[in-house]
Amino acid sequence: MDSQKIITADMSIPINNHFKIIAGPGAGKTRFLVNHIRNVLHHSNRLGRNKKIACITYTNIGVETIVDRLDEGVDHIEVCTIHSFLFTHVLKPFAFLIKSEHDIRVTKNMKPSEHLVSGYFDRTNLGTRHRLSNKELIQKTFWFIEGDFCKLHVRGKTVDMHADLYRYKKLFWEKGILHYDDVLALSWEILHNHPETLRVIRSKFPYIFVDEFQDTSSIQAEILKLITEKETTLGVIGDSAQSIYSFQGANVEQFNNFLLLDMSVYKMKDNHRSTQEILNLLNKMRTDINQESPEQKKGNKPLLLVGEPFSVANYIRGLINSNDLYTLSYSNIAANSMRDKVEYVANISSLTIESILIDNDSNNNRRKVIASLMKAVEFARQKSYKEAIREVSRHLIDEDSQRQAISIIHGLLSSYSEYSSNPLIEFYEKIKALNIIHLPNFQRRKGAQTPAEHFYRTTKYAELALLIKNQEKVGFDRTIHQAKGGEFENVLVVVKPKPNQNYNESRDLGFLLNPDINNEEHRVYYVAASRAQKNLYFCVPYLSETSVNKIKNICEIEYL
Repeated sequence: MDSQKIITADMSIPINNHFKIIAGPGAGKTRFLVNHIRNVLHHSNRLGRNKKIACITYTNIGVETIVDRLDEGVDHIEVCTIHSFLFTHVLKPFAFLIKSEHDIRVTKNMKPSEHLVSGYFDRTNLGTRHRLSNKELIQKTFWFIEGDFCKLHVRGKTVDMHADLYRYKKLFWEKGILHYDDVLALSWEILHNHPETLRVIRSKFPYIFVDEFQDTSSIQAEILKLITEKETTLGVIGDSAQSIYSFQGANVEQFNNFLLLDMSVYKMKDNHRSTQEILNLLNKMRTDINQESPEQKKGNKPLLLVGEPFSVANYIRGLINSNDLYTLSYSNIAANSMRDKVEYVANISSLTIESILIDNDSNNNRRKVIASLMKAVEFARQKSYKEAIREVSRHLIDEDSQRQAISIIHGLLSSYSEYSSNPLIEFYEKIKALNIIHLPNFQRRKGAQTPAEHFYRTTKYAELALLIKNQEKVGFDRTIHQAKGGEFENVLVVVKPKPNQNYNESRDLGFLLNPDINNEEHRVYYVAASRAQKNLYFCVPYLSETSVNKIKNICEIEYL
C-alpha cells in the first residue's frame, strides 16, 4: 500500500490505477471527482459507445450535484445511486439466474422501495415466536453473506431467524415489492454465483467511481471487490468522520480498512467551504485531519444560543436580516417540527405514521387510507404533487383515477385549516364527506368508544403529520441526513433529545463537550456543523456553568 499522498481538488492522478481518497468536508471531493472524470474522458482509450464510466453516490441529491457539474461526455457516463446501478445492470437483466433459489419476478415497472411498516408482519410468527415488534423488524433486520448465499438476521439477536424472516420477505416479493436491501443481497448472489455476469458488467464499465464511500455496507463493498477484481478500475472517495448510516448497514471500519491490490491512497486536507472560525470548532471535534481555509476565509465565532428552538430561529433571522436560515435536526420528527412550528409530544416516537396507526387502529383498510391521504396532503403542501397523486391513487379503481386524486387533494388542502390543528377524527370526517373513497365506520360496543375511535379523537393531526417523510422535496428545515452533501451560508443545528428522552447535557451536547469521532451520534453533529459556510449556530435548552467554561473558546454564548 502506498503511503497517503496529500493532494488538492485541482490535482490530477493516474487514470488507470485503483485509488482511495480520504477527504474532510468542504475539501472539494465533488470538484476533484468531476475533474478526474473529465481527465478519463479525454485520455482513456478504454471507453466507447457501450463502455461507460459508472459514477456512484448514495443520495439522489449527490447524483444531481455531479450531473449538474458535468458539462461534457454525458453519453459516456452513468451517474446513479448504488441501488439504481445494481437493479438496472444486475438484478433486472439477470434475475432469472436465481429464480430456482428465490422465485422472484422482476417486472418492467418494478422499483425498489424503502422498507416500511406493513400488515404483513401480522401474517408471520415473528412477534409471537421471536418477540419482535414491527418497528424493531424494520430497524434491525439486515442481510449478510454466509458462504455462497445471503441470509437475514436481526441486530442484537443470537438466534438464527433466517427462515422466518425470509418467509416475511417473500410476502412482499409476491406483491412485487422489493426493498433496497434486497437489491444488494440478490445482486451479490447473482455476481458471486454466476461469474459470466461479472464479465458483462466489466465490459460495460471499465471505470467505477464511488463518492461518499464511507456510507458503504459490507455487501456493497464485496460487490465492488467482485467487479473490480479484474479489468475495471475502481476509485473511492470518502471520510470516516462523515459515516452516519449504520442503520442502513454502513460501517466506518469498512471505509478505513478497504484496500485493493496496488490501490493508491490520497488525503485532501483543505476546506474551501467554511470560515476559519467554524473550522476551529470542527478541528476540535476530530483530530485525524486538521483543516484550514486555503482562501483564509474569516467570520464570526459559532454562536450557541440557549432557548426554545422556534424563538432561537426567529432571533437568528433577525441577526442575519434574512430568512435564508437552514435548520438541521437529528430526527425527522424534530425537523418537521421546525418546519411546521408544531412542538411534538413525547409519546409520538415511532418511526413512521404506519406504525402508529397499526398500534392504534385494527382496521387495515381505514388505517391505510388515513396514512396515504395524510401523506398526500403533506406532500402536496411541499409541492411534491406527483408523490401526492400516487398516494391517493392507491385507493382508486376508476379509470379516471388521476383526476379523482387531484380532486381529493384539492378538497383536503382547501379545508386544511379546519382539521390540521384538531384531532384526527376531523380529518377522517373530511374524507368521509368527499364520498369518493370508502372509509369504515367505528364500531361501538354498548355505546362506548373503541380504543381506535379514542385514538382518533385524542391524537392531533398536526402531531401525527410530523412523522411523514418526504424524500423528494426538502426545504429550509431538514434532518442532518437530508443535509448530507449540501452546504449553506447560515446553519442552525437544533440540539434536542430523542423522543421519549429528557435533555441530558453530557450526552446530547457531548459532541462539543467531550467529542469522540468514533461515536456515531457525534459524527452526525459533525456533519451538521460542517454544512455551514459563513454562520454556524447551535440551539440547546439548557447550558451549565461547567459546560460554558468548556466551550467558550470555540463558541460565543447567548441566552434568550
